[in-house]
Amino acid sequence: MTRIKPVFWAATFLIAAALRGFGAAEEVQQAERVEYLKGKVMIEVSGKVAPAERTVLLPNDIKVTTNGTYRVAGGKVRTLKEGEVIDKDGLLLSADGTITPVIDHITMKNGKLLVVTDGDAQPLAKEFAFPDASKVVPDGTLRTPNGKVRRLLDGEWITLAGKFIASRDSVTLQQGAVVVQKDGGKFKLRPDQTMMMNDGTKAFGSGKVIFRDGSELALDEGQVVILDGVVPPKK
Repeated sequence: MTRIKPVFWAATFLIAAALRGFGAAEEVQQAERVEYLKGKVMIEVSGKVAPAERTVLLPNDIKVTTNGTYRVAGGKVRTLKEGEVIDKDGLLLSADGTITPVIDHITMKNGKLLVVTDGDAQPLAKEFAFPDASKVVPDGTLRTPNGKVRRLLDGEWITLAGKFIASRDSVTLQQGAVVVQKDGGKFKLRPDQTMMMNDGTKAFGSGKVIFRDGSELALDEGQVVILDGVVPPKK
């Protein structure tokens, strides 16, 4: 779990690559994490945070230009907003605590099955077959090759290649109110309200967080705590 505002790790070497959708071959900075701050794409190199000097290559074929636009696997151009982070797992963390994959995926949200491509979500209209022969139908039922059947849980993320993405929850203090993301949904807690998170952490509407190891934290304004999210059953 992460208890502080994210910091950003990056490799310290350059590689030459032909960037699909970004023009001819050029030198790129290979990184694991980027943040968009005050109009600049920031990475950490040799323990120091500095502006990116050229296009940044992240895992999952995510390419971020120095002007804050990015593409995933040659898809459509998207634009980072102030304070947003993309990490090595392909997750986009917003300043308000929202966490979502930037890579194409299928997810269950508020009981509805959605397919998300290039950041755009649409209800799944028909059966979808994954490469491993697993299948999911619009009501959220997942059938595995060994015959097991279960319903997807709210907040689960599955890439279109059939790989589960480790889910994340968050707790943040926004304008004096505690806001949590859990199971793919976001909730504002009342001052007297408590919510148990998926990893056993307790979030209090008063701004206090008690982690599963018993340690406590008083949230600062704008601080985001990232936690492990829903854990799907094994196939």
